[in-house]
Amino acid sequence: MTSRMLINAVEKEETRIAVVVDGRLEDFHVERTSRETLVGNIYKGRVENVHASLQAAFVNIGLAKNAFLHVSETHGAGEDKFAPRRGQPRPKRLIQNLVSAGQEVIVQVIRDEFGEKGPSVTMELGLPGRFLVLTPLTPRVGISKKIGDPAQRSELRRGILEMLGGEPEIGFIVRTSSVDTQPQDLKSDLEYLARVWRAVEQRSSSARAPATLYEETDIVLRTVRDFFTKEIEEVVVDDELVHRRLAEFFDAVMPRFRERLIRHDAPTPLFQVQGVEAQIEQLAQKSVNLASGGTIVLEQTEAMTAIDVNSGRLVRESNPEELALKTNLEAAREVLRQLRLRDIGGIIVIDFIDMKQERNKRAVGQLLHDEARRDRSQMVILPMSQFCLVQIAREKIRPSVVAMSTDPCPSCGGTGFIKNIESIGLEVMRALKGTLERGDISVVEARVSHDVSSYLKSKKEEFDAMEKTYRKRIRITPVRDLASNRIEFACYNEAGEKVVDFVR
Repeated sequence: MTSRMLINAVEKEETRIAVVVDGRLEDFHVERTSRETLVGNIYKGRVENVHASLQAAFVNIGLAKNAFLHVSETHGAGEDKFAPRRGQPRPKRLIQNLVSAGQEVIVQVIRDEFGEKGPSVTMELGLPGRFLVLTPLTPRVGISKKIGDPAQRSELRRGILEMLGGEPEIGFIVRTSSVDTQPQDLKSDLEYLARVWRAVEQRSSSARAPATLYEETDIVLRTVRDFFTKEIEEVVVDDELVHRRLAEFFDAVMPRFRERLIRHDAPTPLFQVQGVEAQIEQLAQKSVNLASGGTIVLEQTEAMTAIDVNSGRLVRESNPEELALKTNLEAAREVLRQLRLRDIGGIIVIDFIDMKQERNKRAVGQLLHDEARRDRSQMVILPMSQFCLVQIAREKIRPSVVAMSTDPCPSCGGTGFIKNIESIGLEVMRALKGTLERGDISVVEARVSHDVSSYLKSKKEEFDAMEKTYRKRIRITPVRDLASNRIEFACYNEAGEKVVDFVR
């Protein structure tokens, strides 16, 4: 397999990074200067209020919206009260016993603001490096769950403890990228993170809340740091300045891979040369075609996504059970890929094609778990139900690509549907009857689209009857470029003065 990381940074307003395996888009990240992410930033904030009903606090960190701090992400001076006692159940942790209004706290953003919700924060701080993550409030050495080999885990932990000369005063998590890394590289990363944390502590002691204590690096360095692996054969960059910054980063952090950094200076855009642009365009589509002829259809709301699996043209199998299994296995891989690419979070429900045999259901479930290991977001996958439904809870960190690059349709309001011409025409008729009853009105004008106007011409007899009944005039005015579902009314008195106007 040929794996490449492509960095498109020519447009200063937007940076896009794609990881491509054999020409297929596997990871995609985008950031705009107008909407830079706050994830990873550390702030000294002030607790504005504590809500026992939500078991959460709202913290002023200097942004337009207060940050959301849940009890599960909180530490407090009375934390020892919640330690388990022998023979007794663990006391329940309550937000009101951990923090109070007016208290200053150090927090880190774990999720950007979304819609009407402010950013989510945690008091469990973590400073990521190339090979390690420093956890200053958890003084122990942890190993990434993605390193499954017990021997590797033990060897890495032993190596870290030898470098530290015993149990650490501050904690570290060994990242997946540290496998087969030279001890000197781990030591350099550890020393760098310790220096950063000391700087954060110094700023915290002198700063008044709200204040920024630490800002994450830009998307390019952050993505290379977090996503580059030894399997990536090339890192291709199309901007000279970004290329120079990355060259310095490679020289300082991983000089062994410096030759894999390549500058793209051809006139044809990088993503077009690599065939990525068309794949990115598909991320806004509801329907995704599978290679064998089936499809998956994604319907998103703010907190939940429903995904339907269809067999489509895949009808070559004579056995319906085998057909369903084949389609579902292919769909399971594609669904997990789409969740990564679109950064879909919250609750996801997948409606797979019905299967009768339990072993086939287990096979699809196991494939979902295998594919989920490639996802950096935390994910919980429940067993498949008897109706072949699978529920997934996926951590959402940043706004999705679609949310960042699109706006709700002004005509349909984001629903995907607008009323048909007949429904709008009948709505005009009902609105006119209600308006003509007013005594101060002599003329009512309805401005509509040309399509609606054409439909209303068939109602001439009804308009004549209404004018005769109410002894008032009705004017239907077609307006060019007016949306078909928009109706504008203007009402005039006998002197020709406008009395009222409104929009339906």
